[in-house]
Amino acid sequence: MIIEAALVGVLYYIATNRIWYGFSMLIRQPLSLAVFIGLIFGDIQTALITGATLQLMYLGAIAPGGNIPTDEALAACVAIPIAIQAHVGPEIAVAIAVPIGLLGVLLDELRRTLFTGLVHVADKRAEEADAKGIRRLAFLYPLLLVFPIRFIPAFLANYFGVDAVQAFMSTVPTWVLQGLGVAGNILPALGFALTMVIIGKRNFIPFFILGFFVVAYTGISIVGVAIFGFCMAAIYTHFQPNKQQREVS
Repeated sequence: MIIEAALVGVLYYIATNRIWYGFSMLIRQPLSLAVFIGLIFGDIQTALITGATLQLMYLGAIAPGGNIPTDEALAACVAIPIAIQAHVGPEIAVAIAVPIGLLGVLLDELRRTLFTGLVHVADKRAEEADAKGIRRLAFLYPLLLVFPIRFIPAFLANYFGVDAVQAFMSTVPTWVLQGLGVAGNILPALGFALTMVIIGKRNFIPFFILGFFVVAYTGISIVGVAIFGFCMAAIYTHFQPNKQQREVS
């Protein structure tokens, strides 16, 4: 059991590190994690059924401005193993995943708080023109420091099992869970505000207005809008003169 719990802890660590942004956003999804968790515990069918149910719940979850409203990766790494070991249905896993996902937001805030110290050290390295030191502070040290933050909670939850998780959740005061729920609603609003700073730039406003009226008058789906938006962004970027061309002109 120690090996399985350790593997899930490492899986959660890998899924939340954002070493490569596109890969991390894919691997941290419950349905993606369900494949690996099923292999670890030897029950891929239950893992996929539970993961698919959790995926529906987090299907619309986004992190605008980099602020996550819930940690779907931690929720999956705790709820799916519990569903496999305790032989419970997906609905029970969902009930466990919701508060665990909110608690995972605290882990992310703890990570960000600790990493602020590295920024000040990086400023000193910049004054010394120490490029290698800055790279270590930007990539290596964060990967090392975040390991216990990600690994320990997932490992303990899987090692002690469903009873320990339920006992821990029952000891958490209601006001704490309600506060986490409020924070989970506020953080996306903050993220949207940060995103609006980009959208509000003068040269991007026509695209915003165009997208609004396309959705309002054509009834096109969000997927269709995303495809058209990607193509327009690629075309816009392609026809923008690069720095050298601007300097020559």
